[in-house]
Amino acid sequence: MINKLLLFAGVAILLFISTNAFSQTDYQDVVYLKNGSIIRGMIIEQVPNQSLKIETADRNVFVFQMDEIEKITKEPKVIDRSKTSEEGAGSFYDKGYQGVIDAGYAFGVGDFGLDFIKLNIIHGYRANDNFALGIGTGIRYYSDLESIFVPVFADFRANFNTSNVSPYLVVNLGYSFNASNDFEGVGLLFSPSIGIMFNTSAKTAVNFSVSYEMQKMKVQYFLFNPYNFGFSSVYETNQTIGSISLNLGLTF
Repeated sequence: MINKLLLFAGVAILLFISTNAFSQTDYQDVVYLKNGSIIRGMIIEQVPNQSLKIETADRNVFVFQMDEIEKITKEPKVIDRSKTSEEGAGSFYDKGYQGVIDAGYAFGVGDFGLDFIKLNIIHGYRANDNFALGIGTGIRYYSDLESIFVPVFADFRANFNTSNVSPYLVVNLGYSFNASNDFEGVGLLFSPSIGIMFNTSAKTAVNFSVSYEMQKMKVQYFLFNPYNFGFSSVYETNQTIGSISLNLGLTF
């Protein structure tokens, strides 16, 4: 139990450090000219007190004399939606269909925690830059129970920004069905997640997240009765299974 909590704390710290480290790549050089023009990109050459050379996102290179420049700053990247995806547009955040595939391994926590392998497949709709809603399903394989659960859930996603590296929050709420046998080991599913999304192109992103999953289920156990000719009595009880998972996925 302690080792699993330490693992979760370590992953959370790593997630925080990674967010801050990668966020540095979301900044660009900005040159403000005295004529009112603003050039955004990366400074590739600078001669002190003489000239400056800057390359824009579309690979154009401009050279300015220092007496033409009012100031030079470093600012967050600005998504230019007037460009096509080939020119580097941020169309990943445009309205429309959004699919997600996530896979991971969960470590049981608490008195009734169980390890399992998970897979999520989500079909959703991005409403705007920051929010998306969807319907998901997938697989949960509990090796200790030798059971496969199939969840059906609503998926809510919120991005914290629209840059190439974006922290995000996910909340899943639904119900799981046991696909392995006749035992009714099913119930409410609730799973919040935090993660980081790395945009690999205008249409796809790689996701890394940490999730807590709460699964309600009926658990059967057998109680041996020595006074009943050795027969065992079967009992059922409702339990809440808690797990923390590490997940890797793709958004498209």
